[in-house]
Amino acid sequence: MKKLLAAVLCAAILCSLAACGQVPSSIPTPDSESVPTPSATPEPTPSPTPAPFLNPLTGEAVEEDISMYRPFGVMINNLPPSLPQRGISNAEILYEIPAEGGVTRMFALFTDISDIESIGTVRSIRPYYAQIGFGYDAIIIHAGGSEAAYSLLRTTGWDHIDGVRETYAAKPFARDPDRVHNGLEHSLFADGAKLMEAIDEKGFELEHEGGEYDYGLKFSEDAVEQCTGEAEYARITFNTYKSMSFEYDAGDGLYYASQYDGEYLDENTGEQVSYTNLFFLDTDIRILDGYGRLEVRTTGEGSGWFCTGGKCVEITWEREDEYSPFHYYLPDGSELELGVGHTYVGIKGSDYGSGITFTPDGE
Repeated sequence: MKKLLAAVLCAAILCSLAACGQVPSSIPTPDSESVPTPSATPEPTPSPTPAPFLNPLTGEAVEEDISMYRPFGVMINNLPPSLPQRGISNAEILYEIPAEGGVTRMFALFTDISDIESIGTVRSIRPYYAQIGFGYDAIIIHAGGSEAAYSLLRTTGWDHIDGVRETYAAKPFARDPDRVHNGLEHSLFADGAKLMEAIDEKGFELEHEGGEYDYGLKFSEDAVEQCTGEAEYARITFNTYKSMSFEYDAGDGLYYASQYDGEYLDENTGEQVSYTNLFFLDTDIRILDGYGRLEVRTTGEGSGWFCTGGKCVEITWEREDEYSPFHYYLPDGSELELGVGHTYVGIKGSDYGSGITFTPDGE
């Protein structure tokens, strides 16, 4: 009797549960279309790894440490028959300084010349251009020179490659037949790779003695914040014959150079040469002889202007001796920081007609 009662009670309970829908007749199969599939977590885009080293002449990031290598200083002709020049857009720093007769020449500093197929035209050197090179511990490249310059190079034993008085198995210099009609002095170019062979032939050291070298340069992405004046246009006038002007392009943050009433071009690229930084330095210049050769003071101290980012500021410069770098200071005495990029340095005296202007009309 008890067994029968238990069976009846169990059946009643099951029937009640089935009526309430609590006991399914079978286990439901999940609908794959109705069940959201977990989406894969997207992998974050890796940030580009910044290059670990800096070019000591520009502050730009580079993949290889080049701080221990000596730069190369090349004398560049700047008379109209020698234009357009070649290779100058590769120069990290370009000095323009008067030579005799009111003209100027360039002293172009490169961290690497090995892949520049044509540089020039290469011209003769004067002592003050060499002294600029000394301050960078640069290997100097020129084609001839004044007797005073040869004497200085000889007495200092400075490493230099000469395209006039010396010959090299690599034959790094050659005259462009299309330029000869302008005069032999306006036709000599150098091949960067062959210059490196000639340097190796001479046994010159490619590294600074003791490793890294102090060029006296500091760089900042915020260098424009040091400037207080407007300089979307700038011009340095060396004398009544020669000037160099610059127009600022806010799009790329560069100053584009012009001279002799035209764009300052690099024939290798076909493009106008441009700079992040401009220096206009005042110094003492005097005529030495009847040929008009000059003595240009590159040591001691002086005043000048610095431009970057469309702005300018008055500065002072100091240089302890001819083997030391230039140092630049703001009006409050703090050390100037350069913008990251290439630099132009114009050095002028107080000749008649010389000056610095920041408006096209000179006001």
